[in-house]
Amino acid sequence: MSSIRVAVASTDGIDIDQSLKQTSCFRIYDVEPDGFNFVEFRESRELPADPAVGVFTGRVGRILEEISDCSILLVRDIGVCWGKLRIDWVTVYEAPMPVRKALAKLSESVLFRRELNWPARAQPQSEEAYSSGIRKVISIADQR
Repeated sequence: MSSIRVAVASTDGIDIDQSLKQTSCFRIYDVEPDGFNFVEFRESRELPADPAVGVFTGRVGRILEEISDCSILLVRDIGVCWGKLRIDWVTVYEAPMPVRKALAKLSESVLFRRELNWPARAQPQSEEAYSSGIRKVISIADQR
């Protein structure tokens, strides 16, 4: 099965604690249907000041170079819009939460599972929910 390479803007590996404008390092993970694996830590290099290129544009270009093998970037906040931003081949998501929680959400996401042809994850049912579902099916069959 395939995996998704994800860059996470985190200084400590515990929380996603850097915004898109502040990224100084990335933790790279491969997210798979059954979880995620840490790949490497990448420190961001300083960007020389260039008045011809805006600070934000230059920073985004640097980020894209540094995570060129990733398709997703998770940051604390984007700053220019809310939630999600597409930059070339990278989709940037706001995820102000612990790293493990964000990666687990990606791994379990129906949209990502469908996109990569991963099998659907079975939702555990309580005995009561299962019995209730069976009663509904029987009730519908009785009405016919």
